[in-house]
Amino acid sequence: MRRGAAAGRHAIALLLTALYLVPMLYIVLVSLTPDGQSTTVLPSHLAFGNFRTALAAADFGRFFLNSAFVTVVASASQVVLSCMAGYALARLPLKSARTVMALLIGLLVVPPEIVMVPLFVMVTHVPFLAGNNQFGSGGEGMLDSYATLMLPHLGSALAIFLMRQFYRDLPGELGQAARVDGASEVMIFARIYTPLTLPAVAVVTVLAFQSAWNDFLWPLITVRSNQMQTLQLGLTVFYQQNSTQWNLLMGVVLLMSLPVLAIFLFSQRYFRDGISAGAVKQ
Repeated sequence: MRRGAAAGRHAIALLLTALYLVPMLYIVLVSLTPDGQSTTVLPSHLAFGNFRTALAAADFGRFFLNSAFVTVVASASQVVLSCMAGYALARLPLKSARTVMALLIGLLVVPPEIVMVPLFVMVTHVPFLAGNNQFGSGGEGMLDSYATLMLPHLGSALAIFLMRQFYRDLPGELGQAARVDGASEVMIFARIYTPLTLPAVAVVTVLAFQSAWNDFLWPLITVRSNQMQTLQLGLTVFYQQNSTQWNLLMGVVLLMSLPVLAIFLFSQRYFRDGISAGAVKQ
């Protein structure tokens, strides 16, 4: 019975794995298909030149730098702010901690599209920027800037909630012993508790990176010039110009997915090391 149950679980796991891997395998095969050959059959030979052709068809180098800069800065900021907020809600004697947690849980069910409308109005009507007067009208405010592209990704209710739960599960005796030894609250946060939260930090990092890297709607409504376009916007323009060249399109899609895959594989080691480091015996 146990062997049968284990075999059933393994079969389901293999099926779910195949459902995720088959589309990726199809993207790889299509991206390597030579021009003029059908994308429904295996390529006659591997056309690695498709990647060079696709990148040369648009200014993807500039788009990549824009996306990379916005993603790295926004993700790092989100991780730091989430750690600080999570620690404060879990370990500091704040009277409003429960109220803040209730608001965070409420924000988890709010669609991001609803927040974008007031956020767009705010960044458009910043006084004394991009032609705006003292009342925030007459210009474009903070539109078409790196700061605006980063803004929605600097904070996350889910990230704060995850970090708060992880800090809360750590032994309180660690902080008490450090305070007896004269450690400040900043030192306790940075050198005692945070190194034990590597699993949660890795999760928040992956989620933040993926969200910022794959963002399309916010850049679509805030970017005004070609120089500020991200990879997602560049891919849309590229699709409009090369909608029949699926091998080139899939080549660009494959290259765009590599950074997310790399950051996920890189974080796997920190998941493993973090779990070992966080195994504190009470």
